[in-house]
Amino acid sequence: MKVIFRRVEIEDIIIATLILSLAFEIAFFGIETSPISFIFMYFISILAVITGFVGHEMTHKITAFRYNYFAEFRRWNLGLLLAFITSFFHIVIAAPGATNIYGYLDNRTNGKIAASGPIYNIILGIFFISISFLNIPFSNILTFIGTINIWLAFFNLWPIPPLDGSKVIKWNIPIYLILIVISGILTLRFIFGL
Repeated sequence: MKVIFRRVEIEDIIIATLILSLAFEIAFFGIETSPISFIFMYFISILAVITGFVGHEMTHKITAFRYNYFAEFRRWNLGLLLAFITSFFHIVIAAPGATNIYGYLDNRTNGKIAASGPIYNIILGIFFISISFLNIPFSNILTFIGTINIWLAFFNLWPIPPLDGSKVIKWNIPIYLILIVISGILTLRFIFGL
């Protein structure tokens, strides 16, 4: 099945990306900075959110289409507001919307589609943080992008409907435990510094 994007989905992705990027910028860098620094870090946050959030949702979409299901991202305005408000407390409850999958899904297929997003984020997070250790120019930006991916993986794996974790745990508890432990350890180390 060919992957299809409708205009409303593209608009929802753009709006969610812009608001979520602002939330991550506020959470990580605050608002007490010069306008030039704020704008620069906003663009860095957009880059992180495109690789993390957009990549996560597109992984769900592509995986669903591979299983012959139509899937489409829809933003959730209340979730975007929640992300923005929580960012002032240096944490982002990242629930900007979801990729809705249409049709009957058994637990196995639903679990695999749900797991694809956090797996994408874990791989990308490890990749960006690993290359940031090479002490190359802009390594702090790579660390930031990696950190956003790790947080998105961990948050989405919480076993609370409608988050991905609730679907993965219904499908396969051992795989769920592997993913939540890996993302949890990475979160503790690279976000909370433990």
